[in-house]
Amino acid sequence: MPYSIQVHFDEITNSMIRDMWRKIAEKNIPCRAFEKNFSPHLTLVYGEIKGPKKVNWGFLEGQKNFEINFESLAIFEDRGVLFLSPEKSKALTKIHSLHDANAGFSSMNKFYRTAKWEPHCSLASRLSPNQIHRCASLFENLKFPFKATCMSSNLVKYPEAEILSSLEYQKD
Repeated sequence: MPYSIQVHFDEITNSMIRDMWRKIAEKNIPCRAFEKNFSPHLTLVYGEIKGPKKVNWGFLEGQKNFEINFESLAIFEDRGVLFLSPEKSKALTKIHSLHDANAGFSSMNKFYRTAKWEPHCSLASRLSPNQIHRCASLFENLKFPFKATCMSSNLVKYPEAEILSSLEYQKD
């Protein structure tokens, strides 16, 4: 059973991304996040956990909310994923590195290790090239960049995206 650690956003960003998911689904393009009522997020770590299914959040002591800029729509063509691409800022890179080093997963997907990590907020996945084109065209008028506030880290169990534990960051 896979697990992930995700960064979750402020309510304004959540609402905007959920609206995007709904718009995708309304056009009969598969949108698993909308269908399963996921929370908008960036995945920092993804893999397996042996033993207790918990994270000792001590490595995030004193972590404050921070902003990121989503800069564009992007595609992982090999996986048929359309996503919002954030700037790989110093704050985002630091929090990813902390999670990568301290999460305690027994195995991690190589694409979420620091050297290969491409931060992304998925809009739709497992799409054909035609579906990707149709999906991307829904957001041609989206204004970039736009800001999101990162509010918490969450340990999530899949496939149902059940949040097992969270750490809310401190307010600035």
